[in-house]
Amino acid sequence: MSLLASASPALPFPETVAVRIAGRLGMTFFLNNLRIVCDGGDLLDGLILLAVGQANLGHLDRPHGPPASFAGYDDVLDPALLRPISVNALAASLGQPFETVRRRTAALRETGACAATDRGLVIPPERWMSDRRKAMAFAIGQQIQALAIGLQALGVLRTSMNVTTLGRPWVLTRLAADYCLRQLEAMSAHIPDPTVGVLLIHIIRVTTEHLDDTYTEFTETEDLVQDDLRRPASVATLASRAGIPGETVRRHVALLLARGWIARGPKGGYYLTREMLRAAPWPQARHDNIANLNRMFAALEASARGATRVAP
Repeated sequence: MSLLASASPALPFPETVAVRIAGRLGMTFFLNNLRIVCDGGDLLDGLILLAVGQANLGHLDRPHGPPASFAGYDDVLDPALLRPISVNALAASLGQPFETVRRRTAALRETGACAATDRGLVIPPERWMSDRRKAMAFAIGQQIQALAIGLQALGVLRTSMNVTTLGRPWVLTRLAADYCLRQLEAMSAHIPDPTVGVLLIHIIRVTTEHLDDTYTEFTETEDLVQDDLRRPASVATLASRAGIPGETVRRHVALLLARGWIARGPKGGYYLTREMLRAAPWPQARHDNIANLNRMFAALEASARGATRVAP
């Protein structure tokens, strides 16, 4: 079954190349969103806040949910809209030990990043409406616009909406968070720890990102680029990119190397070979990525239609 949209443009390369490049675009979008959400802090803390925020407000964007009244920068968030999440449910959703999440959320509460209610954890309304959050929402909106342009050019996007005219930043932010969490959930069957999954995606990204601005990636007609085009990633680079302490990265890569999930480069650094990327879970991950991207843009399109209907 073709993954290209029925009205896809004529491309000078096979569908396998379009799917591969769409995977790279989705991977970049995923990692950039995590970087924005983490805001220079720890990866796991960022994932926790991402999951708490989506649990609190994700229902606003469901097909039969309430109207997305918290959508624009100037909207005031009604605390009654927040749906708290328990520490136990949060730990289960992230595949983390309860005690780890309990300890982390206690520290996050101390900083005011989240708060505890009698029904669970929430991100306080004043935190949502802060200038810092607005800047983050703007940055995520820019990422979505760039992603849409790239996917439409490849013919893998099944909607033709013009996201450059979509002025509902909090909707964009929530649907981007939903995409990221769906990607993590899809990986969890094979990689239960999301920090390890994110680290693996960083390894793939770092080792191929130099191909972005050349035609080389387009001329590689195989499903994946050759190994000699990959540039192995160092522990220091991975720690900096992922927001994970260097010693933790060393432990993770040592375990991944021992299990045959990654390879060591001849001059150091780590990468995934083409054969590794042809094995589970990566082929399914590439298909899931395109499905989840289309799901996000379909939800954006539906949200835009709803906003048009209720506009004065």
